[in-house]
Amino acid sequence: MNSSTDLVTITLNPAIDHTVILDQLAIGSVNRTLEYYRQTGGKGVNVSAMLGGFGIATTATGFLGKENPRLFTDLFKANQIRDEFIWIAGETRTGIKIVDEGSKETTDINFPGLEPSFADVQLFEKRLRKLIQPGRWFVLAGSLPVGISLDFFSEIIALIKQGGGLVAADTSGEALKVAINSGVDMVKPNQHELAEYLGHDLPDFNSWVHAARELQESQVSHVILSLGSEGALFISPEKALMASAPPVKVVSTVGAGDSMVAGYLAGLTTGRAPAECAKLASVFAWCALEDVRRRLPAREVIEARMAQIKIQPLPDRKPAALPGR
Repeated sequence: MNSSTDLVTITLNPAIDHTVILDQLAIGSVNRTLEYYRQTGGKGVNVSAMLGGFGIATTATGFLGKENPRLFTDLFKANQIRDEFIWIAGETRTGIKIVDEGSKETTDINFPGLEPSFADVQLFEKRLRKLIQPGRWFVLAGSLPVGISLDFFSEIIALIKQGGGLVAADTSGEALKVAINSGVDMVKPNQHELAEYLGHDLPDFNSWVHAARELQESQVSHVILSLGSEGALFISPEKALMASAPPVKVVSTVGAGDSMVAGYLAGLTTGRAPAECAKLASVFAWCALEDVRRRLPAREVIEARMAQIKIQPLPDRKPAALPGR
C-alpha cells in the first residue's frame, strides 16, 4: 500500500446487512424469500469495499464488535482494506433490508449499535491521529453509535483538518449541518437533504443547481447533489457538471450513494478529469443499484458503462433548464 496516497474510511456505526428479496411484501402475512444475502454494511465500509473492487487500497477504522468478526475480516482480506478498527465487546449490529420486487422499494430495519466506552473512544482518537497525513482523504460516513455526540463528530473533522487531511462526509440531518459548518471538503446530499440543511424548499431543478453552486462556492470544495432518476450534479472548483441517470434496472437502492462517493474519489485520487470523475461515480452507483451484493463488474464493463453516461456542463452562474427537457 502506498501510505502517502491511500484513503481512510471512518464508519463509527457499521452493521451486518441481511438483505431479503421478496416477490411482494405482504404486511401481517407469511413472506417467502426469493433470494437472501448476508454481508458487511455501513457507509464507510461500503466505500472501502467498492474502492477495493476497483483496485484501490484503503484503510478502514471505526468500531466493530468482537463477537461476530468473520464477514468483516473476510472482506478486508479480499479488498485491500487495512483494518484499523477498534474491536469492542459485543456484536456488530444487524440491519435488515427488505427488497420488494413488485414495488421496487426497499424497507430498512436498523438495529441499535454498540456503545463504545470512554476508553474505546480514546483509543479510536489515538489511532486516528496516527493515520492523519496532509492531502489524505478521509471518508466520514453513516450514523453515530449510542453515546457518540455530534460534538465528537465535529472534533473528528477538526482533528483531520488540522493535520492537513481532506474530509468527504456522507451523512444527513444534523450531522450534515455539522459537517458543512466544520469545513469538510466534499458532501453528497440529495435535494431533500440539501433543502433541510438550508431551511427552505428547493422546488425545481433551477433551485437545486443554484443551491448546490452556492454551497460549493461558499463552503465545500466538492458538492455532489444526487437527484435520483434525474442523475446527479457534480460541482468542483474546476467544473460544474450534470451527469445523466444511467439505464438502470434497480434491484436495491442500498449502498448506491456510498458507491457514488467511492467512484468519485476513485477518479479524483487517480488524477481523472472532472467529467471522468462524474462518469465513474455514476457507474459505481449504477453497479450498486443492480446488484444487492454491491460488487463491481470487470474493468471493461465499467469502461463501457462510462461511455453511456452523458455529461453536460452547467452554466457559470444562472441555472438553465434540465438538460433534455
